[in-house]
Amino acid sequence: MDHDAGPVTVDPIVGVVDVLDRDGRARVTLPVRRWPVTIGRAITCDIVLDDPYVASQHATIGEHDGGLQLTVGDTVNGAWVRKRRATAGERVELTAGDVVQVGGTRLRVRRANDALAAERPWVPEASGSLRAVLVLALLFSAWNVADLWVHDDPGGRLTDYLPVLIGGPIAVAIWAGFWSVGSKLTRHRFDFWSHSAIALVASLAMGVAALLLPVFAFTSGWSWPSRVGPIVVAAIAWSAVGAHIGRLLPGRPRVLAAVMASLFVVGLGLFSYHNYETQDRVFPELYVTTLAPPALRLAPTVSTARFVDEARALKAVLEAHIADDDRPGRNDD
Repeated sequence: MDHDAGPVTVDPIVGVVDVLDRDGRARVTLPVRRWPVTIGRAITCDIVLDDPYVASQHATIGEHDGGLQLTVGDTVNGAWVRKRRATAGERVELTAGDVVQVGGTRLRVRRANDALAAERPWVPEASGSLRAVLVLALLFSAWNVADLWVHDDPGGRLTDYLPVLIGGPIAVAIWAGFWSVGSKLTRHRFDFWSHSAIALVASLAMGVAALLLPVFAFTSGWSWPSRVGPIVVAAIAWSAVGAHIGRLLPGRPRVLAAVMASLFVVGLGLFSYHNYETQDRVFPELYVTTLAPPALRLAPTVSTARFVDEARALKAVLEAHIADDDRPGRNDD
């Protein structure tokens, strides 16, 4: 005798339990069709975890007073909720979005009637492309060749340019590869082209600043552009490091910028203090390896008498330095 099977009814989903990965994203989402839900290593549990630090009946999550409540079972490790450890037999009220850690596993429980956070606007993330990186690499190599040509003695050999043409891109590739490994560890993506673009742009900016600031000082007759040149170069390099870290940790850009700026200010203060203690000056010593063409000089010339007077004024300063160096017990190192 045939029996017609009636309709199969399935209980509606009343919640889900997310098993989170190390980044806080749901690795596995398990539907919940009834409360309470048992959690543990025993196969009789509703949620079975393969975690040696979880007991057979580790915890239970059920409804209580319109919300959810965690009851810790017979376990030596307990459970963690909101950075607080709950021991065996303890009960903890859960709120929407709470993360419960049992052993080495983190769980997030959501009910069907929990309010969802508003949708965030999605902005496509900038990513360095191969074409842009190749253009930057060509500019970087051309800049290095031009810089060597300016500073090298006339009649130099073509082989002198090979280390610049080959060594520069290799150094950038190693540097970008180092940060790309960090991106792979933190964001699960080998972001090589973006880190290469950051390194190349920073290198070009440092080269331009190191060249143009002394030239501007020569042209205008002001010394401060040349004095702040090393600081500007250091600021560009530090900003590049911050940009690399920002690719690894994009969640808090303002906090990262504030931390990086604070560290740079502290480092600049220590550097200036060390310079003042050892050289009686705050900024680095004025020095350029090459002079700009005289045609670029726009500042008025200094008369011979003024030059001699200013040079004579240096005598007392130099004698004070000599007396300080000859002082008994001074460490010459």
